[in-house]
Amino acid sequence: MNKVNSLYIHIPFCNKICDYCDFTKLQYFRNFAISYLEALKDELKSYPIKDLKTIYVGGGTPTALEDDLFEELLEIIDTYTDGVQEYTFEANPESLSLSKIKMLKAHSVNRVSLGVQTTNDKILKTVNRDHSFSEVQEAIKNLREAGIDNINVDLILGLPHTSEKILKKDLKNILSLDVKHISCYGLTVNPHTVLFTKGFKEPEGDILRKYYDIVEETLTKNGFVHYEVSNWAEPGYQSEHNLTYWRNEQYYGCGLGASGYIKDIRYKNTINLSQYLTRVFVSEKEEVSERDKLTYQIMLNLRTIEGLNMSFVKNKRNVVGELIKEKLLILKDDILIPTYEGMMVLDQIILKLM
Repeated sequence: MNKVNSLYIHIPFCNKICDYCDFTKLQYFRNFAISYLEALKDELKSYPIKDLKTIYVGGGTPTALEDDLFEELLEIIDTYTDGVQEYTFEANPESLSLSKIKMLKAHSVNRVSLGVQTTNDKILKTVNRDHSFSEVQEAIKNLREAGIDNINVDLILGLPHTSEKILKKDLKNILSLDVKHISCYGLTVNPHTVLFTKGFKEPEGDILRKYYDIVEETLTKNGFVHYEVSNWAEPGYQSEHNLTYWRNEQYYGCGLGASGYIKDIRYKNTINLSQYLTRVFVSEKEEVSERDKLTYQIMLNLRTIEGLNMSFVKNKRNVVGELIKEKLLILKDDILIPTYEGMMVLDQIILKLM
């Protein structure tokens, strides 16, 4: 097995909980954040982390931390940044202050992922987001001026009260920002979220498909490569960190609710803060059998245009032939690559190949 080149760190705090959010997150309280960073430092030390290529700090909202704690987090991670090629921080536009941008730059962060979700201020209010589109523009301008040009924005397709017209306007607004990477996720309404309690439903499959079609057409026409089911990037700006997951490679996961994959073990950390603070980090472990490895390989590799080596499915040649005939997969130099249509029905393809 290859060595572990990637590290994910989870910062669970948010200043405000969005109505659709089902991630591991907590309302921000300073005293909890102080204790959390201490525990995180101990968890990081418990792994033999060195020679990383990518680091990704997600949440929650890492930028919810106050300046002194934000600086402390960056200092904790400094130990592991030697030789790192891609170092990403997730941020929310309203909490990405100039002082935090300067700190990111000073600590070698070279990629920022902004939670935008929509550029429609009314819809942002509806789902309890705390920023406006003008704050997104401001944050991106400030990042550029500080010399951080590798920027991703997240969009959610199918938020309440949205429409094709609003989506087209969103894309036009996002393209005007000249960012390098755009992630688009269909809305999922999970139990325990405010949207679920309010009775909002996920968009119907054919509506969501129409939204994806609009995104695909607009972004590819503007020079973006659709390199993974939910991700489009300008050439050379794919997320190297996320490609670690999709290549089925190993990675450390640290922080509340984080997942990791080391040797033949996939693990998940506790989502219970008091447990985490007592240094009980891991809550679940799964030993990956040869069969599981194959399952993961097929499931993950086929999400991207890097594709799946034919050797993994050599006993499924007939099925592969049918999928190629249906224009869901392309075979190129012994690599199976999903078409756009294939990406849209990936679950069906995977079922057939399994």
